[in-house]
Amino acid sequence: MIAKISTGSDPMGLVRYLHGPGKATPHSYRNGAGRLIAGGVVIAGSVKVTAKNPTRWGRDFERAAATNAKVRKPVWHCSLRCAPGDRRLTDTEFGDIAQTVAERMGFVEHPWVAVRHDDDHIHIAVSRVDFQGTTWKNSHDRWKVVEVMREVEREHGLVQVDSPERARRRQTSSGEQIRAVRTGKVPQRDGLREIVTAARDIAAGRGVDAFEAVLASNPITKVQVRRNVASTGRMNGFSFNLPDYVDAAGKPIWLPASKLVRGLSWSQLEKVLDGAIPERLATESEVPRRPAERRATWEARRSEVGREQFAAARWDQARAGVGEVAGQIRAEQSSQKKWRQVETALTDQDESARIAVVAAGQPAAVTEAASRTEQVAATTTTAKRATAEDWTVPQVTDVAKFQAERAAKAADAAKWTMVAGGGFSRDAITLRLWVAEDGVWSITAKTDPEKIFSSGQADTVVEAQAAAAAEAKKQLQTHWDRTPQAQRTAKATRAFQRVLEDLTPTTPADVSSSKRPASATAASRRPSALDQLARLLPPDPPRKVRNNNGPSL
Repeated sequence: MIAKISTGSDPMGLVRYLHGPGKATPHSYRNGAGRLIAGGVVIAGSVKVTAKNPTRWGRDFERAAATNAKVRKPVWHCSLRCAPGDRRLTDTEFGDIAQTVAERMGFVEHPWVAVRHDDDHIHIAVSRVDFQGTTWKNSHDRWKVVEVMREVEREHGLVQVDSPERARRRQTSSGEQIRAVRTGKVPQRDGLREIVTAARDIAAGRGVDAFEAVLASNPITKVQVRRNVASTGRMNGFSFNLPDYVDAAGKPIWLPASKLVRGLSWSQLEKVLDGAIPERLATESEVPRRPAERRATWEARRSEVGREQFAAARWDQARAGVGEVAGQIRAEQSSQKKWRQVETALTDQDESARIAVVAAGQPAAVTEAASRTEQVAATTTTAKRATAEDWTVPQVTDVAKFQAERAAKAADAAKWTMVAGGGFSRDAITLRLWVAEDGVWSITAKTDPEKIFSSGQADTVVEAQAAAAAEAKKQLQTHWDRTPQAQRTAKATRAFQRVLEDLTPTTPADVSSSKRPASATAASRRPSALDQLARLLPPDPPRKVRNNNGPSL
């Protein structure tokens, strides 16, 4: 199991990526029924999602992050990919693996989800800040997750992957990766890393000149070497370049050794080149001792053969490393082919579903529905055309009406408070109103949320809020009607009226004044410069005018 970790500050950006179509490769996989699903599917986590709103976890992450603004990157993202040769894991197995990672890494009490893509990998998204503002410390997470991966491989019988060394190599930049995919050539950084480290191991203990000679005679490709010497004559290290790796001006792109691997910095490289020569002796069977040969001569021959064997094996290893990088580039180049395969499969799947509908005898209903849709569209177009003929400012009226309705909805939404973990709530005297993001609403006692007076469900959050407010208003009115007359003081009456007004939906502002006919509008306002200019122009030819009281004249 291979893990890759990143952090970020935009929960909804991660939501759009994980549940979207994908970038480098398409996001899709086949479920247990064999159906191809586009996008990502949540298979585990501590945040609840619904079929209507599978991406609601992003809003939960945003609410959690808002409780601690000091955390600049509250989103932790880890992709878990099966190694080549692993079997296909089920959603349950991947969910168990995600749960194990959450427990071992220590974020099990924080908001997190596991989203599945393709047959071989999942993504784990974590909010480093919980709803109380507590932060999960992810220090050394890249090494902790490696230990968890080894545990997961043993528990689920997966391919054992070698753990990376602590002396990590320098990662190639996104620009280098894009260029490699476009040109089909291994990134210069990756190629030089394999060649230069092999040359260092082969020339260990033999000095700088031997190191340069080994590089010049390497069997993989030509390498240009440049010593970095200060003006004082002090040696600061090496820079390298591969053929055809030049900038826009045609000049070679030199990479310092320390930018390939930390172990190639001059302070580290000098210790290896000027240190003791490693003992690499061939076996006695490979280099038998000759009759009457002195032992020192025999061991010198064994040492020479051993160095040659080590050099050949080390160059083979470097060549295999370069080949592995080249294979990754070819895999990325084939992503476009995978896109086409997924698109074709989805198209075939939709076509099969359509054929099944036709075979079930439902095309007539579909055609009738389409016909009704066309009729409604035609009627709407006719109505808009008639409105345009009747009034002189239809667009202004529509915009003003829309703005008024939006302002009214915003005023109603502002009366609700977001709840940590998802949903909204508001208080009304002794009642507390609750609305979940899936449209479920309830009314409980303010002091005892377990005491439920009423509940229901709507299609949207806005409709659920309106239904809860209407029911709460009804219950409060009933309670007020049963209140004794002696307790209905002026102060209590005013407070009760304020609560009822607050529970009443906000009425959009009246914009009817802007919908008067042109004649009424012109008569009620002061003539403008355009009106004065219109008087100087010849009159328009007569045209038909629609009258609401009868046919057109």
